[in-house]
Amino acid sequence: MEVKKETVCEDTLYIIREYYHLNTGPLFDVLASDCVWLGIGNLLVSGAEAIKAQFQNGFIMPPFELEEPNFRQIETGSEDQLMVLGGYTLYASGQADMICTAKQRLTFCYRKETGGYRLYHMHVSNEYSELVGEEVFPVQVTKQTYRYVQRLLKESGENNNRRLAVKTNGSLCFVDTGMIQYIQALERESILYLVNEHRQVQASIKELEAELPSHFYRLHRSYFINCDYVAKIERYKLTLITGEELPVPKMRYTQIRDDITNIIGKKEKKG
Repeated sequence: MEVKKETVCEDTLYIIREYYHLNTGPLFDVLASDCVWLGIGNLLVSGAEAIKAQFQNGFIMPPFELEEPNFRQIETGSEDQLMVLGGYTLYASGQADMICTAKQRLTFCYRKETGGYRLYHMHVSNEYSELVGEEVFPVQVTKQTYRYVQRLLKESGENNNRRLAVKTNGSLCFVDTGMIQYIQALERESILYLVNEHRQVQASIKELEAELPSHFYRLHRSYFINCDYVAKIERYKLTLITGEELPVPKMRYTQIRDDITNIIGKKEKKG
């Protein structure tokens, strides 16, 4: 797959259409090594390898048909930079065991590298749900967001982000708590489910509890969740923005719903 300036809108449409046909090949072909993927909620994946790792166990969504595409190129003032804004409607494929339709917008940013244009920033708004109000993602915000995300990633490699010290395979590792989606108890150990991998660590969930930030919540005995990744709460389950589902105790549903709502509300007021 090769992206060309003359056909960048058509190329982008092909990439995203194939993605929703559950074919990541064209997307993977054009990823820059430092590509940043911003998803719904606080989903952030940085780097081509980390993005590819999201799909190592296959897709969590059904196939979709992409209709009513409206893609346009935005002038960047540089031959080395290409930007595409797009809008379209998704309809669940006849192969899917669900009925679903959603409107989406995307912003794809490419830069010229050796071998052609590479995708270094992508944002797809509100997957699996309707757009909220008049959501926009203007050019200047796209550039500022990309630089801001890159700065955060750089800082997280220094000492600004809160990290969790854990033992795994006899070594001491430091895990950025912002990358943890949830933690599962495993007898006297725990499994950390990160954005792009999971790690079994030599500490009980109770031992980890004291080190977790305030936006982590104990769903029940076996799970701690990062409320930044919560997409939906229902009577019997909680859904993360990755599509993973965790069980919600029936008798505690109302309390859990209210607690998580309060945690998210407090964090948004601070931020």
